[in-house]
Amino acid sequence: MVRGFLIAGIALLVVVALAAAAVTTFLVLRRNDAADTPLTQASARTSIQGFLDALSRGDDEEIARHASCGVFDEIKDKKSDMALANLASDAFRRQFGSAKVTSIDKIVYWSDYQAQVLFSMRVQPSTGSSTRSQVQGIAQLLSQHNQILVCSYVQRTAGEY
Repeated sequence: MVRGFLIAGIALLVVVALAAAAVTTFLVLRRNDAADTPLTQASARTSIQGFLDALSRGDDEEIARHASCGVFDEIKDKKSDMALANLASDAFRRQFGSAKVTSIDKIVYWSDYQAQVLFSMRVQPSTGSSTRSQVQGIAQLLSQHNQILVCSYVQRTAGEY
C-alpha cells in the first residue's frame, strides 16, 4: 500500500514538472516573440518606404537583405543575390525617379509576423514626365529580429512610364 502511494506521488511529481516546463517554455518563447517588431500599418509603411528608397539609390545589399527574407547573413555566396538586387534597382531607377508610399490600402495577415500588403504610392517617372499618384504595389512582409523585411514587391498598376 505504501508502495502504491509512492508510485502515485512520483507520477504526480513528473506530471507537475512537465507542466512547469511547458509553461516556462511557452512564456520564454512568447517573451522572445514579443521583442519582434509588430506588423502594423505604420511599420509596414516605414519598411516598404525604406525598401523603395533602397531601390531608388541602388543599395544592393539592403535590397538583397530584404529579398532573402531573413537568411541573408547565413548565405555563404552572395554573388547571385547581389546581382539580382542590382538588376532590380536598375530596373526600378529606369522606371522611376522617386516613389513615396502614400497609403496602406489593405493588410492580409498570414500570422503575427507575416503579411501581404497592398499599398499606394506616388511616383515620379524617371523620364521627367508628370508625377503619378495612386500607383499600387503589393509587398510580402516578414517581421523578424526587430526588423520588417520586404521579401517581395510587385507593382500592380499597369502603364508606361
